[in-house]
Amino acid sequence: MTTALDHPLLDGRGPGWSATETRADVVALSVGMSDFLGRVVAADARPIIVSGEFSRLTQPLAEALSAVGGHWVVRTADEGCYDARSGARLDLPEAVLAAPALAEAGVHPAFVRPAIATRMQLVATVSTRHRVTRPVRLGGVLETAGEALAGAVPSAWGPTEPLVAPWDRDDLTERTRRRMPQGSRWAAVAARDRPFIGTLQIARTSEGLEETTRVWADVAGPGEPRVDSVAVEARGFLAKAAGIGMPLLGVAFAAIGSPDLTLRATAAPPPEPLALLVGPPGVRASGIDAKRWTADFGATVVGSPRLPGVLVPLGSAQGGGWERLSEVLGTLDPARVADLLAVSPRVAAQLRDSSPESEA
Repeated sequence: MTTALDHPLLDGRGPGWSATETRADVVALSVGMSDFLGRVVAADARPIIVSGEFSRLTQPLAEALSAVGGHWVVRTADEGCYDARSGARLDLPEAVLAAPALAEAGVHPAFVRPAIATRMQLVATVSTRHRVTRPVRLGGVLETAGEALAGAVPSAWGPTEPLVAPWDRDDLTERTRRRMPQGSRWAAVAARDRPFIGTLQIARTSEGLEETTRVWADVAGPGEPRVDSVAVEARGFLAKAAGIGMPLLGVAFAAIGSPDLTLRATAAPPPEPLALLVGPPGVRASGIDAKRWTADFGATVVGSPRLPGVLVPLGSAQGGGWERLSEVLGTLDPARVADLLAVSPRVAAQLRDSSPESEA
């Protein structure tokens, strides 16, 4: 059906979709954009953001758009449109809803143009469970990530950009509690020389609260010494995250991206897996033998001595991580691997979406 949406950002609509168009250099999760996404979804439609070919999306907006099944489409000056995620050519922005196959549509040349500037990033996702039968204080993994990867705890947080509220875990926890049983989505930044941004998704489950933390941290430019230590930093962060709440699953990657951590509408090299954290529920569900993993993969037992998890080094920024990840998961029964990944569906989906095969 055609939506009856009336919104200041609405620039086009049709059966099952509503679009907003912008030529901003950086498109953020502003109050207006957040309201637009929410109203489109409430009208049982899918949002489409149409931008210029040199626009960039902030990570909080990209994550929010993905969460509601939305799309980012690029309109070029003289060569039509393309899907910012796949690069597939589109006759019209709304054609993205049909998910055109690359073999049929072809890749738009603007999608494969080289980036002017790139930096290495450390990108990590950690899913943590909190029992509601005991006091809960959210934001611990995000705070730890700021300290470990940016040298400071987050400086500001909020639901929309710009993020202006001073970082306060107690305030974050209380505002999340007031929204229950509805889930919450927050973002935070650290005001340091090294860019850092993180997002939080908190949802109520039958087991308690599940807090999914995702962070992006600037590491280094090409040839800088810190590139060689990114795997060590990733393992150090995941080891600390293992001691907060009940860790379910965590994974860290080295990725190439924009210096300001925004998302560009161009192809990027696949990320390299650096480390994998499997929390106590995953260890039990999969029947992991921690001693065997220590001997075979150099894994480390982390977290609570009573309910331990395992931290597995995978690779470096130079490669080798996908092969090791395959080896690690290959030691498990396929059914148990499925159970393990089902422990945290959001993280499992992000892990699958980040694989080289899914980028092809």
